[in-house]
Amino acid sequence: MRNRHGWRRTFVTLAGTFLFLLLFTACPKVPKVVRTTVPGASGNSQLDVKVHISPKANNNNPIAVDLVLVSDKKLLQELMKMSAKEWFEKRQQVELDHPKETALATQRWEWVPGQQVQVDRVPVKFEVAGGVVFANYFNAGAHRASIDPRKGVLITLDDENFCVQTLKDPPKPCGRVSNSNQGSK
Repeated sequence: MRNRHGWRRTFVTLAGTFLFLLLFTACPKVPKVVRTTVPGASGNSQLDVKVHISPKANNNNPIAVDLVLVSDKKLLQELMKMSAKEWFEKRQQVELDHPKETALATQRWEWVPGQQVQVDRVPVKFEVAGGVVFANYFNAGAHRASIDPRKGVLITLDDENFCVQTLKDPPKPCGRVSNSNQGSK
């Protein structure tokens, strides 16, 4: 009788050891990106964008607005040196040089003065490091603002200028200040 119990105990111990080794040595390695996010979540988010357009914006002419989301920090620094005029002249080449899958994604709109705008939430990939809004005004100026792509934004297109604020901030008039560094960071 003792041999049977000893045999069973040995068998259970060996089976448990085998199962333990099988479970912990057969698991493939999980990429670091997956391990740093919440299980079941992609890490992607949505950006709320609200827009207010003055009835006399851009001398009563339509305004092209691009929201550029950037994954590469060096590219983000380059974009922050460009005026809106430069961006709209060079954007096709910049996009060709930096494919959407790797470095940047652009949302494009064109609105008329006084238009009521409802913008769908903009998808933001986990890798996005920052964003820039460009507004193509006729008058001289940088017409560029940096944004934090994880915080909702209010874009206000005034007569000769624009500003970008986070949705949490109380709305303020844009005034006649330069946009070279305006926006939320």
